[in-house]
Amino acid sequence: MPKIKRLRTRLMLVLIALLAAVLIAVFAAVLNTTGNSAERQAHQQLQVGANVLERLLALRARELANAAEILVADFGFRDAVASGDMPTLASALRNQAARIGADQALFLDTEGRVRVTSQGVVDGADDLDLQAMQPLPQGGMLAVLGGQPYLLVEALVHAPRLLGQVVLAFALDAELAADMRTLTGLEVSFITRQLDQVVDQVATLDDFAPASEADSEAMRVLAGEHYLTTRLVLLTEPPWTVYTELLSPLREALAIFDVLKRELWLIAVLALVISFIAAALLAGSLSRPVSELAAVARRIGSGDYRAQASLQRSDELGLLAQSIDQMRSGIAQREQQIQHNALHDPLTGLANLTRLHGRLDESLQARQQGVLVLLALAELDAIIRVHGQTAFEQAIIDLANNLQQGEARSELIAYQPGEGFFLLLEQESLAQAAVHADRALDLLSIELRMPDSKQRLTWLAGLVLWPQQGNSGDELLRRVRMAVSSARPGAERLAVYQSERDQAYQRRMQLIRDLPHAVRLDELTAVFQPKLCLTSGKVLAVEALMRWRHGRLGPIAPDEFIGLAEETGSIGLLTAWMLDAVMAQLQCWQAEGRDIEVAMNVSTRDLENADFPGRVRDALESYRVAPHCLSLEVTESALMRDPEGSIVNLRRLRELGVSLAVDDYGTGYSSLATLKSLPVQILKIDKSFVLNLAQSADDAVIVRSTIELAHNMKLQVVAEGIEDVASLNWLREHGCDIGQGYFISRPLPATELTEWLQAREAIVTQGP
Repeated sequence: MPKIKRLRTRLMLVLIALLAAVLIAVFAAVLNTTGNSAERQAHQQLQVGANVLERLLALRARELANAAEILVADFGFRDAVASGDMPTLASALRNQAARIGADQALFLDTEGRVRVTSQGVVDGADDLDLQAMQPLPQGGMLAVLGGQPYLLVEALVHAPRLLGQVVLAFALDAELAADMRTLTGLEVSFITRQLDQVVDQVATLDDFAPASEADSEAMRVLAGEHYLTTRLVLLTEPPWTVYTELLSPLREALAIFDVLKRELWLIAVLALVISFIAAALLAGSLSRPVSELAAVARRIGSGDYRAQASLQRSDELGLLAQSIDQMRSGIAQREQQIQHNALHDPLTGLANLTRLHGRLDESLQARQQGVLVLLALAELDAIIRVHGQTAFEQAIIDLANNLQQGEARSELIAYQPGEGFFLLLEQESLAQAAVHADRALDLLSIELRMPDSKQRLTWLAGLVLWPQQGNSGDELLRRVRMAVSSARPGAERLAVYQSERDQAYQRRMQLIRDLPHAVRLDELTAVFQPKLCLTSGKVLAVEALMRWRHGRLGPIAPDEFIGLAEETGSIGLLTAWMLDAVMAQLQCWQAEGRDIEVAMNVSTRDLENADFPGRVRDALESYRVAPHCLSLEVTESALMRDPEGSIVNLRRLRELGVSLAVDDYGTGYSSLATLKSLPVQILKIDKSFVLNLAQSADDAVIVRSTIELAHNMKLQVVAEGIEDVASLNWLREHGCDIGQGYFISRPLPATELTEWLQAREAIVTQGP
């Protein structure tokens, strides 16, 4: 079905459809009402017919009863009964039946056997016995005689004793049905059933078919015509049932409404013609102004906001035209505002990053040169945390106004939340731009009034030169951010982009990105560095160290990736891997009968994690490793970050039976009181004090004091970073317990370490 596009046509169709719907509803209501009225009249007619049938049967019963009384009162009839003159009785019965129109006249003896009928002497024939009989409310009885229904009356014969009884019968036959049809105008039928089988039926309707005995529908279809029916049960004596069905044709009841229907059709046609004309006129008056407004709307949609919508009407269409005109004006204003917001920062009103990017691309395409400057706030997060977002935004607004008033040479000043101010300096050399940027830093580094104090902010500047250091807007923006990250408060508050820093930055970013996948890619390995007991010369412990061989960059130094893991939160993943690797190796050594302690480093984040002691416990239980075989080393700086929380976790680890060590002692700021409260057993002197131990008197004093302090606190002392024999001998002479360093052995894979340990054991066994 094609879509109708014209409003006028749709309005006409809608109005006509509404009228048609109303007319259909009226027709439906009329048809329903007339149908219901016809059915009510037909039901009333059926009820009248049933009453007439009952009265007719009652009248016939009275006639038969009177005739029977007359017959039994006749002296000659009683004399014939007393003498047993059967031919005379038969003649009398026949005459009486013929006189009153009875279909049967019977004489029964005192034992109830039929002796004589109006057809002759039967001598007690069984085929004339009554098969069923039931009294009627109006008098008489209904009986089944020979499989046919009859209306019966009886009268007793006394002479003077009881000699028998006379029964007169009137058949419910086609003649009675025809009389009923004449009296009531209904179709009449008499049905006799034995169980579910129809044994006799008469009907005034030629194509009549009796319904089942259980069927009580009020509507039936016979010979293609609808009839309303009612059923009147006359006899129910199992297995016999006699009932009459009265049928009223619905067509005759509805015929009286045909004139009303024709008049309704005529009214409907006239109404449709009139409505079509009215709809055409109304649609035209509505569609023309709507078309004008649609044309104005199309011009507005195409971006032409000069077209005005005006209709000289005071109705709703006139109001619509005024609304469209107001909408046109509002859209024009909002579009201007949107265009402005798309290229400007809503807080400061300065250009935003989108506009800056566009200007950079335009300058590059025009083959111009210049310098891009980024002015970043050094303590951004601290300012927001201390003074709040609202105070910070007000400070930025004040600084933006100050910068705009003092900056006359910048082609464009932009602001990006979270980064800072950008200066676009075209046709300037790097030296000129540095002077310009330094002056801008002075404008920003002023004392600002905060809600509860005055504060001077620290700003840093990064500079990048184009096109020498970048040939696209994205590249220049990335590199100026890299440059400002290299700036430091003070004399180095200006930093120029350096390509070598870019390479280091790219490497750093790649390591940060790939570090979480190192475990999955099987790029991590564990090596073990022996710890030498300086008194016995035996190796009873080793330190597990992690190595990372990057798939593309090759070996990565631990000092490079461990710090990145702690900064990015990946250290927990590395610690979990290292713990499993240490447990697996300890399990192997225990299976070989080698009792050795393995130490591993624990980061600050691990120590702050309340679940970490539980993970260690689970690992020990899973690998069935004795707790004394594991030692955990925690740096002094990690302990000082959250002493209270660290002590709680350290105590939980100590309760497991794991030994604990303070690593890199001497590089942090822990006090003796803090050290005393820690549940540790080992103190490791940082290698920075051991490397030049034999040559530096200051280092010797520090190490000797630390050894004495640790022993006084019942702690075992480990010195790491032993690189020569002089340092080893000095430490042995001054009571250091354990030594560790490249002079003793470099970190070795597990297989090489086993061979090294065997060789070392052989040396110790042989002795000096």
